[in-house]
Amino acid sequence: MDIDRIKAFAISEGYKDVQYLGKWRGYDVYEPTMGEGVSYIGLPFIVLVQGDTIRMSTEEEAFQQIRETEDD
Repeated sequence: MDIDRIKAFAISEGYKDVQYLGKWRGYDVYEPTMGEGVSYIGLPFIVLVQGDTIRMSTEEEAFQQIRETEDD
């Protein structure tokens, strides 16, 4: 998937950029950010990309991804 399309999706959701976190359950995972510095603004939602589909995680998926990748 083209990174510009992923960034455009994040911008449409109110963010400024994304940072690639790695793979998780068949998805490419991106952290949406507000730009430079710390960007914690609520629940730790992530952008999930699979094939041509881009979507925000659910609350449950966000916490599952954190739990399952803590030891990586």
